[in-house]
Amino acid sequence: MRLHAPTQFNLAGKKYSFSDSGRCRSETKNLFSVLVRAMAICLTAGAATGVGAQTVTPTGTQFSLTPYIWLPTINSKINYPVSSLPNGGSGGPSGQAPDGSVDSEIGPNDYLSKLNFALMLNGEVRHGPWSATFDYIGVKATGLGSMVHSFKPLGLPNIPVSNSVNTSTTSTLKTTLWTLTGGYELIGNDRMRLDGFAGARFGNLNSTVDWNLSAQITLPNRDRVFARQGSASTSRNFADGIVGVRGSYRLGEQWSIPYYVDVGGGASQTTWQAMLGASYRFSWGDVIVAYRHLSMRNDENSALTQFELSGPLVGATFRF
Repeated sequence: MRLHAPTQFNLAGKKYSFSDSGRCRSETKNLFSVLVRAMAICLTAGAATGVGAQTVTPTGTQFSLTPYIWLPTINSKINYPVSSLPNGGSGGPSGQAPDGSVDSEIGPNDYLSKLNFALMLNGEVRHGPWSATFDYIGVKATGLGSMVHSFKPLGLPNIPVSNSVNTSTTSTLKTTLWTLTGGYELIGNDRMRLDGFAGARFGNLNSTVDWNLSAQITLPNRDRVFARQGSASTSRNFADGIVGVRGSYRLGEQWSIPYYVDVGGGASQTTWQAMLGASYRFSWGDVIVAYRHLSMRNDENSALTQFELSGPLVGATFRF
């Protein structure tokens, strides 16, 4: 891959930023305040068991399977080396930090027509107060349209890139995410359920950005440039431990409010996820509409420092 300065990309609605040192840097939101709010919602609303949970504790062993469609906006930041800089490709002038970063944002309108593969599935097994769940997300999309909005050399302000300079920029995204948990019912009655759980989230993230501009972008002092054409890519495997709560609050015979919150991390990564929605019960199962957010962040010297998915979800839970 070859980049010539830190930049920011908007890929089909997602932002990618490259720092001036060759690795991806990310700006984090207030994780703990968000989690506290989400936990408060969960503990107030009640207990749930997965994406489409019911509220009455079942007898014997119960199974459920929930295929769903999640249309998130995807935000990520990728670090990259800039070969034209002094010592480019090995950490920039200092030899320590990334040369640059690309910040991109990809929305549903950008990737729906470009999907090569997509599968999203949630499953649960319950026996009395005990439960085990899995959640799988597999997505591959190629030829995603994007745009370079700016590039940011390390330690310097953003350099804007006019829309008129952009000709064609595309990206490829491939993601496989697994979440496995084991839980125990803490509260269970006719009105609400609350499960505590622990588990792991693991998988692989791959992202590639190829850009084409009508002109080369140069800093005022001309010591660094962002080339007219270039490419940046990253691949990351990860495994994080998580803990959390899931539950639902029953509004009536058919309506309920399901929710889910987890938080965790690995060696250098933090992750959290939250979901809040509405569920309607039929004789065969439930239909759920919700909003879901998933965040994974790494240290600034990692190739992929930020990966976030946030958007609406629709699913159907089948019980047997």
